[in-house]
Amino acid sequence: MDAACGSQSHHKVIFIDLDGTLVEFCIDYLEARREALKFLEKCPSLQGLKFTLNDSIFKMDREIKRSKKSEGVYHEIHERLLSILDNFEMQAAERTKLLPQVRETLEELRNMGLKLVLFTADGDRAMNAIADRTGIRDYFETLVSRGSSMEVKPHPNHITSAMSLVGSRPEESVVVGDSVADIASGKHVGATTVGVTSGLGTKQQLEEAGVDYVIDSIAELPRLIKKIWDMPCQSKTR
Repeated sequence: MDAACGSQSHHKVIFIDLDGTLVEFCIDYLEARREALKFLEKCPSLQGLKFTLNDSIFKMDREIKRSKKSEGVYHEIHERLLSILDNFEMQAAERTKLLPQVRETLEELRNMGLKLVLFTADGDRAMNAIADRTGIRDYFETLVSRGSSMEVKPHPNHITSAMSLVGSRPEESVVVGDSVADIASGKHVGATTVGVTSGLGTKQQLEEAGVDYVIDSIAELPRLIKKIWDMPCQSKTR
């Protein structure tokens, strides 16, 4: 790598998903949705809105907000849905484990002079619990959860706020994740996207989402990043 290329690497930021990418995906989202549906069925103000187990809790929340219920009604429902998500995520956080070679991979990426950002749809509690229990917190420049918002990936606000937080530009950014939502986030901002088949998304699903690269394990990421990083110095096309 020549000096011109090497000097740019300090500005490169890798946004890395958590569940299914760095740790086992073990959140029981179906059961969480069942609990959310039971709660929503008891809300008389939501008559006319129909949800199924195919709808994420994030979608439920967005549809309810869009239905223009009173601010007080929406806030109460929003807080309850967040609480359901939080409980199921914390249950998963207590038993989830790192996928193979995660620490070694994060160490190598950091030693390459890259900024690493943990970028997850999990809430603060689960994200912090997993980061601390698995010992990966210190590898990251910052950790970005959903906070109190339901506007999570693939919603544009999630990735744009994360990029703004670390001051990265699309051409300096790589988004890595196991789901279509991760890839959609990266595509939205024009970042390079890397799909990992260790979690929710199959190779076909990730490719249909327009992913730039697919790997089977996070352990393959450093070699791929070196390839991606070197290519602008050799060719303008991937």
